Amino acid sequence: MKIHFFTKGDKSVPSSRLRGFLISDELVSYGFDSVVHYPSVELISKTKWPNKGVLILNTLKNISVIKKNDVIILQRTIYSKYFFILIIVYKYLFRRKIIFDFDDAIYLHSFFKTKLLTKMSNSVVVGSHALYDWAKKYNKNVYLIPTSIKYENYLANQKELFERSETFTIGWVGNGPAHYENLKIIKEVLLGLNPDKKIKFILVGAMNSDQVHSLFDDVRGVVIELIDELKPELVPEIIKTFDVGVMPLIDNKWSQGKCALKAIEYMACGVPTIVSPVGENIYLIKDGFNGYLAANLNEWQEKIDLLSTDANLVRQIGENGKKTIEDHYTFKVNIPRIIKIINKI
Repeated sequence: MKIHFFTKGDKSVPSSRLRGFLISDELVSYGFDSVVHYPSVELISKTKWPNKGVLILNTLKNISVIKKNDVIILQRTIYSKYFFILIIVYKYLFRRKIIFDFDDAIYLHSFFKTKLLTKMSNSVVVGSHALYDWAKKYNKNVYLIPTSIKYENYLANQKELFERSETFTIGWVGNGPAHYENLKIIKEVLLGLNPDKKIKFILVGAMNSDQVHSLFDDVRGVVIELIDELKPELVPEIIKTFDVGVMPLIDNKWSQGKCALKAIEYMACGVPTIVSPVGENIYLIKDGFNGYLAANLNEWQEKIDLLSTDANLVRQIGENGKKTIEDHYTFKVNIPRIIKIINKI
């Protein structure tokens, strides 16, 4: 048996890296024969003709070598109509076994393709409770496996909770342009913080966006550091410099389907985390135990003030958060669950 991954993007795309490439590597370490096929679905979509035709032919060759007992894992593969047609035709002609994986509410953008892939797959794997509830309407074999991390990479970058500098550092990691509306929330939080405290805000992932860079121009009394891009393997190293990690989300249908990767990464480093009570955040965070939920501006500011003045609380919340990730959100915990799904079909 061989496992064939077809992914949304390459390794630079977080969902493809974490739910495709790294899982494939983990499966190999468990003794499976696994491959991530080139090109990605997103690359096919973005490439112009006639080069698009070359990529489609290459994909057809990849699909044609899949054997009867092999398993196909489709990671969020809704971004090319040509790939979509190929995989649908192949499924119904040759009855190959398929697992469809998605970690965002992609049905809001492409309802037909998401629904059909969900219905035709032998199993569906999703990253949040909201996605689970949606997928169960179209397939009885749905499994909730959160976006997970290789915990060893974060153990090497633990927050030194016993050392506090005079400056209190608030941090955010992600794709700034894609989260512009969410970042407006943290801007308002920064504007209302105690001006007598030394506060620094680090944003990782500004992506050379003029809009993101200008968003914080009128924030006074806070040192703003914007980092345009950072290699994924270096992210834990900068997270450990945070005193608190934040994940603000506006409450809409897209956010309600989101996983909690930002918070997971902060918590894995032992960094206290404050999140909006939206989407998977409400299942990850137990307010006041392993992190904080903040539903409005006052709650955001109150909880940042609380953490900035109580070192023992920072230590306690950080340790509880780290234990939560170790117990539920690592490859060590969740790869065996994926293997069970593969073996079952």
